[in-house]
Amino acid sequence: MTASTLADRLRQSEYTGENRCTPCTVVNVVIAAALSLVLGVAWPPLGLVSFALFAGAIYFRGYLIPGTPTLTKTYFPDRVLRWFDKEPTQTRVGATASAPGSAADDDVDAESSDEEVESGQLDGDGASVAAFDVEATLMDAGALELDESGDELRLAPAFESAWDDEIARTDETVARRWLARLTGVDEADVTLESRARSRWLVAMADGTTLGTWESNGALVADVAADAALDGRLDDRDQLTAEQRSALARGLRIYLNSCPTCGGGVRFGSETAESCCRSWEVFVVRCEDCETRLLEVDAEALEPEAA
Repeated sequence: MTASTLADRLRQSEYTGENRCTPCTVVNVVIAAALSLVLGVAWPPLGLVSFALFAGAIYFRGYLIPGTPTLTKTYFPDRVLRWFDKEPTQTRVGATASAPGSAADDDVDAESSDEEVESGQLDGDGASVAAFDVEATLMDAGALELDESGDELRLAPAFESAWDDEIARTDETVARRWLARLTGVDEADVTLESRARSRWLVAMADGTTLGTWESNGALVADVAADAALDGRLDDRDQLTAEQRSALARGLRIYLNSCPTCGGGVRFGSETAESCCRSWEVFVVRCEDCETRLLEVDAEALEPEAA
């Protein structure tokens, strides 16, 4: 048996690698250090040996003490868990590289594949969408219109038809080409992979996170929406990749059918969970195939206190 084979047998993939929980790891390392210190008082070499064994267990198994997620949920404040949590946040999205007219051309290496994943669109610092009125821009483009009551927005029929046509012709190759063009990387370097316990579809290029989507259906919807918006905005060439991605994501809540299977969609609240915490989210999901098309942290929807 080779060392590599032995290591693979020892390793618990559900708790290591991209699935490793940082809060749990921190707790276990602290416990390991404390136990090793106690043993080291009795005999210093024993302290060093025990810590090496404890660290090895944490590295290969993901934890030293079973039930660590329960400990972290119980004793770690939620704000601390948020700092470490690998689940995506719902408020910051952007572009890793400049598209035509983009000012964000120095952030290509801002995120690596091991860092926190941001949800919904291209990855970036969010600066160019901070004051960007997505809703007004989509109305100016003729993508959204007021319904008969004058109180609610809906997809304009002409745009919805164009969007559906683009969805029908969008596949993984088209999506990878769109990501490459928008972020300024080579198409051959773009890969799509499942991350964060298969809850998110992550676009990568040479180890750099380009962006994250709730599902392949969500990415297809965004690629198709961006194509359908082409020619509908006079200043489209002046928009950053981050802003174009924000426009596409802003349309997903108005989807009437699933880009993956064509089924109907439903809107509702769900409880999202990571290893150590749970939180309420607003979700748009397909009624037939259960594909998640949009997820927004419920806290982000709560009005700020006056």
